[in-house]
Amino acid sequence: MIYRRISRIKIFFLILIPWFIAACSFHYDQGLELEQQERWAEAAIEYRIAVVENPDDPEILAALTRMNVLVAQENFETYQHYLKKKEYHKAFRRLETALIQNPEFGEARKEMRLWWHLLITGKVELEFNRFSSNLRLAEEMVLQVRINTPNGKILSGNISSETGIFFLENIVYRTNPKQLAEYTINSIGLKIKRKSSLGYVRSEFNKFINFRVLSPLQVSGDINSSFLKTPQNVLDHRHALLTDREAFVTWHPPRLVSYELKFAGDLIKVISKSNRGEFAPDILYLNNSDQRANLDFGVYQLKMNGSGQKWSIRRKAYRTSEDDYYYGLSSNLSLNRYFYYDRVFRFSQ
Repeated sequence: MIYRRISRIKIFFLILIPWFIAACSFHYDQGLELEQQERWAEAAIEYRIAVVENPDDPEILAALTRMNVLVAQENFETYQHYLKKKEYHKAFRRLETALIQNPEFGEARKEMRLWWHLLITGKVELEFNRFSSNLRLAEEMVLQVRINTPNGKILSGNISSETGIFFLENIVYRTNPKQLAEYTINSIGLKIKRKSSLGYVRSEFNKFINFRVLSPLQVSGDINSSFLKTPQNVLDHRHALLTDREAFVTWHPPRLVSYELKFAGDLIKVISKSNRGEFAPDILYLNNSDQRANLDFGVYQLKMNGSGQKWSIRRKAYRTSEDDYYYGLSSNLSLNRYFYYDRVFRFSQ
C-alpha cells in the first residue's frame, strides 16, 4: 500500500516537472518572438516574467539585459522628444525609466546632471475675523498657495488645514542655481467648489493675497564656489534663524510689485521701491552635489481687517524654535532627500 502511494507521488512529480519547465520557458519563447518583431518593450516584459520564474537561467538573464538596453534607448529618444516640446515632467519620467533599465547608459546619466529637484515650503497662519455666509454654501474649500516660476508657469499647492504647512515639488532643466531665487508668491487664497442649480460643479479661487505674476527686473551678483564638501542637515542650521527683533508691522501688499535681486556673499538682497520682500522666499538651501534645492518661504501671517474686505500679510520672525514650522515639516520622511545643503542663502530687504 505504501509502495503504491510512493509510486503515485513519483508519477505526479514526473508529470509536474515538465509542465513547470514548459511554463517557465513560455514567456522566454514569447520574448524571443517579440524581439524578432523588434517589439522591444513587450519582449522585455516577457523576459522579466521569465526571470522571475527562473532567476538562475543565464540565457534568460542575458536576454532581459539585451532588451533593457534597447528599451532604455527608446525611452531616451522619447525623452528628447518631450524636451523639444517643453513637456518637462513627462521628459524627466522617461529619463528616469531609461536609467532604471540601463544604469550604465552614459548619455542618460550625463543628461540627469542637468536637472534640479526643487522643494518649495512654507506655512500660513490665517485669521478669519469674519466668515462669509456665502462660503458656507460651498461643497469643498481648500486653502492654496500659488507660486510664480522663472519660466512663467504658476504652481499650485494645498495648505494643510491642520498645520498650515504647504510644500510643492518641482523639477527644472538646465537651470542656473541663481534662477532658483526667482520663485515668488503669486497668491494665497481659498479654492472653492460649488454646485450650480443644474448640478454642475464649478471651481473658483478666492484670493486673499495677490501679488500677481512677478519676475525680477534684474538679477546681479554671482554665486562663488564656496560649497561645503559634506552636505549638512537643514535642521542643524535652523537655530541660526532665531532672533529677538520685533516682527514687521502688517501691510497691504500692492497689486503690482517691481524688484531686483542681488547676490552678495551668502545674502540675496531683494530691492524694491516698497522696501518689502514678503513675495520672495526667506531662505534658499542648495545641495549642489545632489542637484536638489529647498526654497523656504517661512511663516506667513494673514489677517483680515475689521470691515472684512482686505487682508494684510507679514512674515513671522522666529523667537523660539516652536515658531519654526520646519521641525514639523522634517517629520515627513518622504521629503528627507531635500533636508541637506552645501550652501545656504538668506533673502534680505
